[in-house]
Amino acid sequence: MRLKNPASLCAYASDASIYAIRPSEIIPVEFQNDVIEAILMAAKAGTSITARGAGTGLAGGALGDGIILDFGNYRKIRSIEPQLLSVHTEVGLIYDELNAALKDYNLFFPPDPSSGDSCQIGGMLANNSSGPRSVKYGLTSDFVEELEIVDSRGRLLPLKKLRLNSPELAEFLGRFPEYKAILNILQENAALINSSWPKLKKNSAGYNLYQVVRDLERGIFNLPALMAGSEGTLGIILTARLRLLPLPKELLTIRIYFKSLVAAGRAVEKILILEPSGLEIVDGSTLNLIGRQKHGIPEEAAALLLVEFDNDISLKRRDFEKLAANLDLAGVPEYADDPAQAAPLWKARKAIVPTLYRHHATRRPVALVEDVSLPPGEVPSFIEYITALFDRHNLTYGVFGHIGDGNLHLRPLFDLNDPADFRLAGEIYDQVYDKVIALGGGTTAEHADGRLRASLLKKMYGDRIYDIFVAIKKTLDPGGVFSPGSVISSEPFTAHIDYEKIKSYCAACGKCNGYCPAYDLFRREDMSARGWLRMINQSEAPREVLQDYLAWCLNCKNCTTVCPAGVDIAHEIIEYKSRQSGWMARQGASLADNEFLLGLSLKFGKILEPLTQSRATRKILGIVGKPFGLDENFPLPKIAGRSLRQRFSHRLAPTGEVAFFHGCADNLLQSNVGEAVFEVFEYYRIPLSIPEQKCCGLPYEVHGLKDSLLEKASFNIEHLNRFEAVITGCASCLLRLKEYAGLFKGTSTEKPAAILAAKCYDISQYLNLKGIDLSGLAGDKPVKITYHNPCHLRAAGLHREPEKLLGKLPGVEIIHPLYADRCCAQAGAYGFAHYPQSRQMFAAKKTVYEKINADYLMTSCPACQMKVRAEIKGNTRVVHPVEIIAERIKSAPGFRPGKE
Repeated sequence: MRLKNPASLCAYASDASIYAIRPSEIIPVEFQNDVIEAILMAAKAGTSITARGAGTGLAGGALGDGIILDFGNYRKIRSIEPQLLSVHTEVGLIYDELNAALKDYNLFFPPDPSSGDSCQIGGMLANNSSGPRSVKYGLTSDFVEELEIVDSRGRLLPLKKLRLNSPELAEFLGRFPEYKAILNILQENAALINSSWPKLKKNSAGYNLYQVVRDLERGIFNLPALMAGSEGTLGIILTARLRLLPLPKELLTIRIYFKSLVAAGRAVEKILILEPSGLEIVDGSTLNLIGRQKHGIPEEAAALLLVEFDNDISLKRRDFEKLAANLDLAGVPEYADDPAQAAPLWKARKAIVPTLYRHHATRRPVALVEDVSLPPGEVPSFIEYITALFDRHNLTYGVFGHIGDGNLHLRPLFDLNDPADFRLAGEIYDQVYDKVIALGGGTTAEHADGRLRASLLKKMYGDRIYDIFVAIKKTLDPGGVFSPGSVISSEPFTAHIDYEKIKSYCAACGKCNGYCPAYDLFRREDMSARGWLRMINQSEAPREVLQDYLAWCLNCKNCTTVCPAGVDIAHEIIEYKSRQSGWMARQGASLADNEFLLGLSLKFGKILEPLTQSRATRKILGIVGKPFGLDENFPLPKIAGRSLRQRFSHRLAPTGEVAFFHGCADNLLQSNVGEAVFEVFEYYRIPLSIPEQKCCGLPYEVHGLKDSLLEKASFNIEHLNRFEAVITGCASCLLRLKEYAGLFKGTSTEKPAAILAAKCYDISQYLNLKGIDLSGLAGDKPVKITYHNPCHLRAAGLHREPEKLLGKLPGVEIIHPLYADRCCAQAGAYGFAHYPQSRQMFAAKKTVYEKINADYLMTSCPACQMKVRAEIKGNTRVVHPVEIIAERIKSAPGFRPGKE
């Protein structure tokens, strides 16, 4: 496959950096021959080749004006050898996916980048990545045993650690004499490299020559280490054999505050003796920015340290407490030894980037000086220097990082579209890097040079080392085919800045792609949340072209939930669609709004239900439904004989204490949720009524029918506000109700909408708030419950409520599944319109659930329930959480059936 559509090229013109370069074409890699053929084609055409992983790099290394090789679908794990602590994988695999697969073997791949939920192994190799836990575990290159690459002549090469003077090395150098030239260069310059190289714990600037030379002294030519950190400029990596470690069984997190940076720096030296697995710092100015009171941070704290230990934690805690007794602290240390307790301790650290992105209308924390590396002892004085520099220019900024290995992230805010800010950004760039180099530091610790820092290499290393870099590049890539502009380049960092993109709150960091179901299926940038936003804003592609891409958005809101800046890409897509809704959508809405026709359709559907299961009828349905995008194999939802409102007509009321917003699915389709809700509320004597209501409007919204949405929203706001509280068993309805205020911003309806939002509750949330006692609802035997978190319940921040509620039931074991927060891919009618693809999106979750084989799988969304029921085989019952409580109530002593 070769992508040349201008819309696709626009998506690939950007990554997580501040740059934009439009490629000539995209080749999604599925087989190694795709890479070989592309390189030969590029050499013949005189164009460039740039390898692209997830595009999460901040330095522009994934961009090029020639051919882009997208490795997103080159992601198989070739083998796992637990006895050898080794894995062999293709490079398109996402870091977290790799560790999820290794977890079954109690193993893990230790480098721990902050973008681990979205970055790919190939990108980690290209940048020689690391992260918060590198203080203990080191860099990616420390764990690379073998690589398989394609060179600039299109040849497949195995790169291993080979002993000097061995027959294997002689044979390799005979086949690939250019590596003999590399070996000669390194041996001739070993003394220079050893003496001139910055003595840093982390340094990904330039080529990784120091590690290779050190290994030569041990008698080993470490060919994989030469390639690690080369950013795709010396060869294209296809697969990697990686060394693994046993998974830590315990974790201790400590948060401590200091009265001065000097005190924090002195403490770091002592803490490092205890061998922590992580050691983070946040400076006092940044603590002010994120809000001290909000995060429980003492006013006098000039610095915060986060410390982690992942072995012998009882002993480490005792040793740390002895150490802490002699430190100049601004508060009592806080300890946590499980993930739930640790999350609040990390909250302040993780709040920095989101706060910065939303802090100013036009200024953004652009990646300019964001990854410096320093000797650890220089960190406190450097922070004092840098904060004084930023304060002198009245800049808002964040200063944080991995102080244990001298790696700091600096994020001052600039508006590069403002000439004054642009000039200041250039001055800050020069001053910061000049200071770093003067202190014996490195221009990048873990994020690589790319286009952002390539021009600094000569200044950092000097002419002689830089000339070695150039010689290596010319030896292995004589035609300059691979990633021109990265690493070896004199272009200023200001070239190719995307001035339009940096106006947006979206940083294009790529985190959303790691959670987007469509991206997970296609693994292409033009089929991703980030890519779609760029295509809408910058491609200028015709609407009919973009619609073919945007039709794959599920409106799952995962992009918003995980976005550091809270950007709602699904909303942007809906707004784009609303400018011109489709004819089919308008006809469908007319049918749904006509109560007589809708009721008649449902009656006929109910009568014809037995016939719809035949193969012939399914074929006809497939033909009829094709214009609507429906697949003949999709499972038809079962229509209720009588609607919920008809069955519970005595519950209808215009006002009352608690309103039950049942939504369309639980009202019109077969469901036990309504009955269960009334049984539970009756048992606990909570008055519950059914109000007048219309569809929440979400199905209309996703098809661009904004007028219909506003009409229904207005009706619901008026009628639901007559109640003290509103509960719903549908996560999507709940989120839509709670977000009505945004629809009416600046109008008289905004305030009533906000009042409604404050009184809307998920059923589990409401029962938790009421504090109902479940201790008397013992079952006949212990049960295992697992769960799926509906996307919209997660977007509302309420996805833990069902688990919290059912955890109070006696005899219940709640099993936490992998991928609980990933979309089930039903999304209303989406799972019908894209049935085969929806099943593929669900496949990973299905494997997990069938392996757990729980008694119940709970989820608070009718569409999710329908999807999971259709997919999961075995004895697991898929239910709403309230159904489990209702079943326990029916078997409780003294239970009497109600009037319903």
